[in-house]
Amino acid sequence: MKTTICCLMICAAAFSLQAQTTGFSLDKASSDLPYLDGKPINKKNLYVTAGDRLYCIGDQEGNYPATGFHVKGEMGGIWQQPIKLMDGFRAELVGGNGYREKLQSAERFKAGSFVNKHIYHVQNQHIKVVRTQFVPDGLPVLVVEYAIENTGKISCSYSLDFLADVNLRPVWLGEENGMPDYPDKFYRKDGPVYSFKDGNNDWFTLLSCTADLTYKGISKTPYQGKGLTARFSTKVAIPGGQTKTVRFYISGSEQNYNLAVADLSRVKNDLAKLVAAKKDRYRLMENTASLDVPDAKLKQAWFWGKYSTDWLIRDVPSMGRAMSAGLPDYPWFFSNDQGYTFKALTGMMKPDLFYSSWAMLKKLSMKANGDIGRVIHEASANGVVYDKGRMEESQVHIETAWSVFKWTGNLEFLKENYAYAKKSLKWLMEHDTNGNLFVEGYGGVEIKGLNEEMLDVAVHTQGLFTVMSQMAAVLKDQDAISAYQTKADTLRARINRDWWIPKENRYADFITSKEKALDIIDTAIAKRIHPGRNTWALKKLNTLRSQIVAGTYKDKGYLVYYNTSGVLPLREGIADSSMAKKMLANMDWFTNQYGAYISGIERPDDIRADEGSVYARNKGEFSYDQAVMPAATSSFTIAECRYGSADSAMNYIHKTLNSFGFATPGTTYEVSPDYGMFVQAWNITGLYIPVIQYFFGIDPQAYLKEITIAPKMPVKWPYARLKNLLIGGNVLSVDYKKEGPVVTYKVDCTEPGWKINFLPGKAREVYVNGKAVNMDHGRVILDQKNNTITYKEY
Repeated sequence: MKTTICCLMICAAAFSLQAQTTGFSLDKASSDLPYLDGKPINKKNLYVTAGDRLYCIGDQEGNYPATGFHVKGEMGGIWQQPIKLMDGFRAELVGGNGYREKLQSAERFKAGSFVNKHIYHVQNQHIKVVRTQFVPDGLPVLVVEYAIENTGKISCSYSLDFLADVNLRPVWLGEENGMPDYPDKFYRKDGPVYSFKDGNNDWFTLLSCTADLTYKGISKTPYQGKGLTARFSTKVAIPGGQTKTVRFYISGSEQNYNLAVADLSRVKNDLAKLVAAKKDRYRLMENTASLDVPDAKLKQAWFWGKYSTDWLIRDVPSMGRAMSAGLPDYPWFFSNDQGYTFKALTGMMKPDLFYSSWAMLKKLSMKANGDIGRVIHEASANGVVYDKGRMEESQVHIETAWSVFKWTGNLEFLKENYAYAKKSLKWLMEHDTNGNLFVEGYGGVEIKGLNEEMLDVAVHTQGLFTVMSQMAAVLKDQDAISAYQTKADTLRARINRDWWIPKENRYADFITSKEKALDIIDTAIAKRIHPGRNTWALKKLNTLRSQIVAGTYKDKGYLVYYNTSGVLPLREGIADSSMAKKMLANMDWFTNQYGAYISGIERPDDIRADEGSVYARNKGEFSYDQAVMPAATSSFTIAECRYGSADSAMNYIHKTLNSFGFATPGTTYEVSPDYGMFVQAWNITGLYIPVIQYFFGIDPQAYLKEITIAPKMPVKWPYARLKNLLIGGNVLSVDYKKEGPVVTYKVDCTEPGWKINFLPGKAREVYVNGKAVNMDHGRVILDQKNNTITYKEY
């Protein structure tokens, strides 16, 4: 009885809402947002309209192609994780005398910070249509508005037909784990709400409209799978020179029909408020850690990196709230993606997402692995763990936890992760069978056979010991401080001794037996060498193979794939400086105009071979072979920041930016310039980390209320402003200006009582707030909320 009354109340509310929203225009309300125009050549490339509870993926022409490889052809459309609601939708304008115009070839596509627009001009009809899409915060509802403008002087009438391609199906690994898919069917009509249901699961797709709809029934879907197509129609009369708006609302549920109806009703009733609330949140996002520099493209990518990061936040009620990896094929949760992404996002946003993500990862890891400290690699949005975790992921999890602590000062978070780190370390050391501190097993390089002593695992083991020593110091675990630091120092020395290949001026990929090395070389020659493409690599590997067989190879490690992990000792700051300089001098050879090859062995003899569209070259099965990736390039960028210069780092930033907006406005693809995930979380690491942590040189210890600033700006920048960076309860802003040899920094905080160690570098005649000061060991101590530092460079 309670359920019936609740349902009747919800439906009555839904009936009353149509009149309340008729005067609102989503198109106009969103007109002041930041937009980037799509290019006509990219009309088949994807875009996303996203909220944290629901997202919609289609193409820039306005259609919903079958896309994706993870569940082949199913990764686009409308998803409310852990289920899909629709493959997409279509609209048609139907006039008298059999006239029909299918709105399936948009003249323009406009990507907004949180809405998207498709613009159509109907030939010979004096009709312009603007389709605007929006998903509010915290509610799984897609709003689709058609603003139909009569640009002529004579009134006209049409039917707007709306075809909903319903497809209720589970997320990846769902069917294998208790979520079988059944044919969909029409469920019922409750007032203005039409609903569809999976044949044997309580999964629902709901649709409503601001106009009176006529339901015309269902037909066979043009898509694969067990879905259906439902057709609706509504009359639209448009006086000359006026615009009529028809707005559709799409939602669903994996278990609660009444809640889904309530969600639709709320969005219909409060749409103007929800748009305004999201607009306010995005303005706050824009103003937090806002950047102003004389590099227009970098500045643009900075803000769109914030937007695209927000598009990837997934809130799955049965699992929690966390950062997903990428779209369309990785809308679920990865520990390594989150680890690297959050290292870049510290200071950029409030830390709630860090905490909820870490809680989810630990819960999933405990379920999959037990209480041993092993962090999972990947889990679907239904909670099923696909990969229980590689070696470096447990290490990166703790390293990132330390970064989060440094920026937030959250001692409880630190205590929890220090306890977890001890378990992780114990598990990892069980895989160091020869006791040399080089843990054996797969790292981040997903190449079969590379499960030996891997360089990235060795570097992150060193990093794990380092941060555990630092954690122990904060928590006053006195005996552990030196024990962990001693092992960190030992590993640093061994990495520089055992992994360096002098003839290559590079660190090795792995250390293993000669027999296993020969197997890995043979596999590389068979699978990664292509006649006429990378003959340089074939010569290298044949020479290496001959030396091993002849017993003349003297180095301990082996360099076969020239993986980006070879740069990790530089990125993490543990490389011997002389080795680092030699490696930096040769790194650029392994890049093209878009950045670094994830496996350098695949660099072609003629670099021009890979300087166009990857999508056009590689339309078969998805593969990371021959991939140039922003994630790889970020290691080069950060390495230059540590051992080279800001100007050298800018070289790699600009390579990455060459693919910004190449195919989808406002995004940088996972594989440059236009392949794989069109939105990828960790791509921001090559931008945010260099600028904040190296160019501005900001290194906080929030728990001590202390910040070190050691800036190293690009020579070509006469100014740079970073405002409203979040550090604990403080907000930091840094303003840089250079006029000739005179440099001025303004450093402002919102909280009193913080100590700022400012390191001006090569400076003389230093003044703070107009008073001459002497530097103490190369630093100036700032203890005011507002500080102006002026000096001359030499």
